Amino acid sequence: MNSSGYTNRQRAPLCYLIALPGVTCVITAIAMLEEEGFHLFLLIMGLSAFFFYLALAFRWLETSDQGDHLLIRFGPLPSFWKRVKYEGVRGVKRDRSLLIEGWGIHLGPRGWVWNLWGREVVELEREEGRLRIGTDDPEGLIAHFRARCELS
Repeated sequence: MNSSGYTNRQRAPLCYLIALPGVTCVITAIAMLEEEGFHLFLLIMGLSAFFFYLALAFRWLETSDQGDHLLIRFGPLPSFWKRVKYEGVRGVKRDRSLLIEGWGIHLGPRGWVWNLWGREVVELEREEGRLRIGTDDPEGLIAHFRARCELS
């Protein structure tokens, strides 16, 4: 259900950077197959599969209105998502992340970060603490929160 029509999908080349070690693992596994044996081959191929899984899980970051909450999810593999209830949002502002805050999902020095690429973020002040959402549409996301949460 997308009641307000707000949806933004940010795409980024991060998935290719994550897949690169997976390709390296495949090449290494094939090269070592005859010398080191089948068990090591399987172990390295398993590691490769893990990198390819992460690459597909972090192809894009979508933010979309779902009625009473905003859904933040990485994709296309639906492995990582978060619901942000509008009723708990107390403030919203545009900001830039620090280089140390990086990409992905983690607790940074200024609250939780959900970011795919770049340094543009929308910072939410919530009852549970700060949440920083990476986006290539910060003004649209801020306008959406201001309308849904009745913020000035």
